[in-house]
Amino acid sequence: MQGHSGQSDDVKMAANLRRAIELTEFGLLLRGAVLQQNEPQGDAMVKVMRGIRRAKERAWRKNHS
Repeated sequence: MQGHSGQSDDVKMAANLRRAIELTEFGLLLRGAVLQQNEPQGDAMVKVMRGIRRAKERAWRKNHS
């Protein structure tokens, strides 16, 4: 039984790591797009960062439900 639980935890950790990597890649792509817009006030960057935070929160809630 102990081996099954450990394997299940490994699967969950691997899925979490994949999601984290995907979100990071997504965030970096968005950041690059915003920087190319040359908005000096950084308003677009704030929107992007908020969107990334919401996506991470949704992924976290989905994973723990």
